[in-house]
Amino acid sequence: MKRHVLSLLVVILLLAGCSNMAISDEDGQEIERYIRQEVMSPNFGGEIFTAYEILASNKEKDEIYLWALIMEYYKEGADVEQGSGMSVPMVLKVDRSEGAFKVTGHTLPRDGSFYADDIKDMFPYFAELKALDYPSNHIKKLIAEVETEVAEELK
Repeated sequence: MKRHVLSLLVVILLLAGCSNMAISDEDGQEIERYIRQEVMSPNFGGEIFTAYEILASNKEKDEIYLWALIMEYYKEGADVEQGSGMSVPMVLKVDRSEGAFKVTGHTLPRDGSFYADDIKDMFPYFAELKALDYPSNHIKKLIAEVETEVAEELK
């Protein structure tokens, strides 16, 4: 019983250390705009499509912790081809001053042996756990969202 109470207390303290910010539909559009325009450039002259899942946010730090799928698609004759892409955790820095919501920058973890340490440094603990073990079924859901958008816009 004591172990359960202690575990619950630890979870409450971890959650209390990071206050979430409310993300409106308009804020979501700004996040999507930023990711499409600033995170990855098209390598085949195509159009960037994105889907993301917010893992957490921190109102005091003006940070949003998310997993993003970013894909380029381009037309090759009558066919739509997939170009470059990435599936990656990231931290977005936002500015909420003057009643506006604007993404002002981002941080991505480095590859290879730096990856796990960067995630631990960039993300609060509970979001770190999600980012380090992001489920493949969540990625499949993001892929389906992007493919639906591509089908609507490019076909």
